[in-house]
Amino acid sequence: MRKISDEQINIEAKSGYKPLTIDSGIGLLPFSELGDREFELLCYLLVKNEIGEGKHENVTSISLMQGVSERGRDCSLYNDGVVSGLIQCKKLQGRISRPQALREIIKFLLFSIIDNNLLPKPDAFEYKLYLSNDLAETTNILIHSYPTEIEKEIQSKTIEKYTKDVVSEYESFKKFENNEPINKVIDLLRKIKVTASNATDLTLRVHKYESLLSLFFNVKTVIDLESADRVVRNALDDYGLKYLTDEDLKKLQNRIAHTKEENRINLGFVDFFGYNKEFFKSLNGESFKEIMEAVASVTTLLDQYLLDFISSKINELIIEKITMELLNQGKIHPFSVGVAAPYLIQRLSLKVLSKKIPKALATQFYKEASQPKMELINSIAIQLFDASERVMNGDLSHLVGTPEDIEFKKRIYAHIHVNFKNIEDAKVTFAKDIKTIIPTLDVIETMINDLLQEERTVVIKDASFLDNEGEMKQLAKTLNMIEPK
Repeated sequence: MRKISDEQINIEAKSGYKPLTIDSGIGLLPFSELGDREFELLCYLLVKNEIGEGKHENVTSISLMQGVSERGRDCSLYNDGVVSGLIQCKKLQGRISRPQALREIIKFLLFSIIDNNLLPKPDAFEYKLYLSNDLAETTNILIHSYPTEIEKEIQSKTIEKYTKDVVSEYESFKKFENNEPINKVIDLLRKIKVTASNATDLTLRVHKYESLLSLFFNVKTVIDLESADRVVRNALDDYGLKYLTDEDLKKLQNRIAHTKEENRINLGFVDFFGYNKEFFKSLNGESFKEIMEAVASVTTLLDQYLLDFISSKINELIIEKITMELLNQGKIHPFSVGVAAPYLIQRLSLKVLSKKIPKALATQFYKEASQPKMELINSIAIQLFDASERVMNGDLSHLVGTPEDIEFKKRIYAHIHVNFKNIEDAKVTFAKDIKTIIPTLDVIETMINDLLQEERTVVIKDASFLDNEGEMKQLAKTLNMIEPK
């Protein structure tokens, strides 16, 4: 087996192309823009760091392959020196299909039949699929219900067909022509464990290691806000001061109108007035970075609380408009209520987050939230059906928490599945109920939208307002207005 040294890994990682990513704490990292080798290196270093922190059960070390013809695996995983798994990295622009995933697994198993050192203990072996994009719906079902789904593929002769396809496709398997080891492949498929990590999962994990983030991506902090200076100047140039009747703009104009040109610093997402350019030149890299991070943290914190506020309002209005007025009146089934919260969160959170990155990237990063209404509803419904079908079939592996928590969740599922005999009953009921629910979802969305604005600006001032009686009175009035009741 050809392993690659840590020194060579560092050289390769530093020499690759670094895609642009926005350091907003939200959105997916652009894994698909990495080169094939860079994606493999990233996955290797990520898992190596996690192993060091004890995050991978039954894995004590990892080795990266050379990257060419490595017999169906990019990384080998070991438990005390014994092979216990592998990572196969797939950098794709689209979602990996079920046939693609099965053929990849079968390819490795054929190599392991030729060399059993690749898979010494099938019952204690985990095949990990790491994806730059995501799983297709049918692939997702395969991964999350693997023992059941793989048996379906075996019984339908699909595994037999795919094995023959893979044997005929690769020269390495020429010895198997007309004598494919179907039974051996099936036996191994039944024994191994198969899991997958998509772009969402990998993004969350990579963000925990800043060194990895900066090694593979060109990280930029961009907040798309117009500067206060530009707003005021445009208003004055276009209409003249006599038309500027907004009191807040007047106050802002008065603060910055007499600021000298050399005391104006424009940095895109933040403008400084009253600080000389020479002062900013004197700041070293770390000091400048500290100031930028402090400024960005203000809007980030506000956005976090704004999202919490939206979530709270969504729950409040769902209870009022859907639970009380529809569910309790017998107009819809409990199961159908489950679409409301994820649908509204997706639709409304986009209004808060879209201006955190350029428009060209917003749609790409928030694909689900940018979907037309019915497409979003259908995608959420698929997830609801999948989770419910697993519970109906007795598969509770996706339920997490203490035994008491799991028992509580089982009771919840029993309640929302009342009168359902199978998943088809749920689908029929949902198709009927959604026609009743959509108008109410529109009402809730409009009500919360009225509380939000996409363009948001924060103006941080000095303490001179303490010497201004008018501003002090306005402060008292504002505090009284926003005081919780």
